[in-house]
Amino acid sequence: MAAIKVIVDEGLKIALSAVRMAVKNDIIVGALGDHTDYDPERYAATARHELHLLTRQNEQYARRVKDLRTELTRSRWTSDLTEDQRRDIIQLKLRRRVHEKLAEALEAVAADDDKVARLVRRAQRAASDEVSDAVSSRLIRLNIDWHDPDYEARREARTEVFLHIDLALLKLKHDAATDLSASDY
Repeated sequence: MAAIKVIVDEGLKIALSAVRMAVKNDIIVGALGDHTDYDPERYAATARHELHLLTRQNEQYARRVKDLRTELTRSRWTSDLTEDQRRDIIQLKLRRRVHEKLAEALEAVAADDDKVARLVRRAQRAASDEVSDAVSSRLIRLNIDWHDPDYEARREARTEVFLHIDLALLKLKHDAATDLSASDY
């Protein structure tokens, strides 16, 4: 049973990372693409939706593995099974239990408002960091030597781009700075 717990815990960490990434992407698209304000409730709904999708997926995997195991054990007399087939039967039982437990763990996270809120806050910080890095890279590329003959002609456009990017960056940093917790648990 300890081995199953370790596998489920690792699977949950991977699943939460995937959910955080989906929420982070939703935050970035919302802020930069749709120009919507940050709404923690919206992103909590996104997180729960992703958690429920992963829960259903693991439930389906558990049923599929159970069916495979049943088919394997019924297809031959148990005495006719090879050693590999016997190991497969044991592994399929383990995989079914892991998927069932992982589905339960994901559903428990989705039902816990505090865990969902922490997940969303971490996604917000990750979104802020990603946008900040992109903005910094863009600003570095926008840097033009003042000796360039077109410097004055392009100055106004560069200034406008800088202001829009800088203001968006400041807002994201402010939003990220309002909560410093770093764990989903």
